[in-house]
Amino acid sequence: MSAAMAEEVSVLHSAVVVTMDGGFRVFRDGAVAVAGDCIAGVDRSAEVLAAFPGAARTVDLAGRILFPGFVNTHVHTSQQLARGIADDVDLMTWLHGRIWPYESHMTEEDSYTSTLLCGIELIRSGVS
Repeated sequence: MSAAMAEEVSVLHSAVVVTMDGGFRVFRDGAVAVAGDCIAGVDRSAEVLAAFPGAARTVDLAGRILFPGFVNTHVHTSQQLARGIADDVDLMTWLHGRIWPYESHMTEEDSYTSTLLCGIELIRSGVS
């Protein structure tokens, strides 16, 4: 690996890695190498750490789960600010009695703020 490439590489290791590959492999002690904005390697921690010895950054994710390549295609950005207001009720009460009344009173600014907060949380947690 070239020095320039090593400067871009981050290795996330010691996680349970659930792949999105054709075999849906799962590594109990897995790692993912990221070069720039691309996944450069997915395998057992020992193999990825050996393949990218000069990685600029390594992050121990022991006890965490990593889904490389997972893209969240369903998110309710307007409900970010409503977290916790309906955790204790059944679905119909949640919809009719809590969420829909809440959303019907949201202003454009409320919706914008909720969407920004949702985006920040997704980015911080590594979800695309």
